[in-house]
Amino acid sequence: MKKSAELIEEAKNHPNGWVYVLEKQFKGKEEVPPQFIKGAWKVDENGILEGEFMPNPNYHGKK
Repeated sequence: MKKSAELIEEAKNHPNGWVYVLEKQFKGKEEVPPQFIKGAWKVDENGILEGEFMPNPNYHGKK
């Protein structure tokens, strides 16, 4: 998965956390069923995406 400008911006709000890639219908929702989470990026202490995209093995949405 490519690092989009939107993901890079979102990472700044989650230092030492994760940025999740969701199915479009769940964007901005508080609760998302696990099968609709495409995967995630690790965010370092400076709010920068690091490493590789980690796909969710339980993802059953549109690929």
